[in-house]
Amino acid sequence: MEAEMKVSRDVIYDLLPAYFAGEASADSQALIQEYFKTDPEFRRMAERFRAMLDSRTRGSVQTDAVREREAFDRVRLRAKRQQQTRAMAIAFAFAALFGFFMAFVTGWRHPHPAGLILGVAFGVFSVGTFITSYYVDETSRWDWTEM
Repeated sequence: MEAEMKVSRDVIYDLLPAYFAGEASADSQALIQEYFKTDPEFRRMAERFRAMLDSRTRGSVQTDAVREREAFDRVRLRAKRQQQTRAMAIAFAFAALFGFFMAFVTGWRHPHPAGLILGVAFGVFSVGTFITSYYVDETSRWDWTEM
């Protein structure tokens, strides 16, 4: 005949993490459930602990999903801003070509200086804007689609 051993609260407390995770053996689960019958106050405390643990686990999963979404949005916004900046650089390049074209149309032998100045200025803006497109990120303060 087996001698019955009294299980202390500390032993049950040590087994609770495995019990809540579903990793406890069938014998350990039976032992914990039998103890809950003998100590209803401890059972209520353990269930509150389990509810708190479950809500924390769900919150961390949701937080990870939110962080992933925010990271994706930042990368997408950065790519969008770089694309907008490069489009602006192309527009300045066309303006420079138009300035040079107008300078030479108005006087082939003696190009008009205003057209040359505009062509050079827009060319400098175009190159500067294109170089700047490599430094634009999601925190840039302007957005050409909002204008």
